[in-house]
Amino acid sequence: MLSAESCPDPDRLAATEFYAGLLVPDFPADYRAAFDGMRAAALPLSELLPRIVTPGGALVVISGLDYDSLRLTPQSQIRKL
Repeated sequence: MLSAESCPDPDRLAATEFYAGLLVPDFPADYRAAFDGMRAAALPLSELLPRIVTPGGALVVISGLDYDSLRLTPQSQIRKL
């Protein structure tokens, strides 16, 4: 990622995509398999992410989280950016 910005009216920008969730850099290249492993482990993200990040990995957004416990839920999804 080169930069991040805030915009008061992002819905008025052409070709803008919206993602809500946790932005995670350096996720393993086989991000779907890694995500499935995280789901199976059923641990808080604060324990899972330090174990799984890989320098030079993919940039992903993980959505559908339980933000109070920082855990994946049955609705959680991953998307590579």
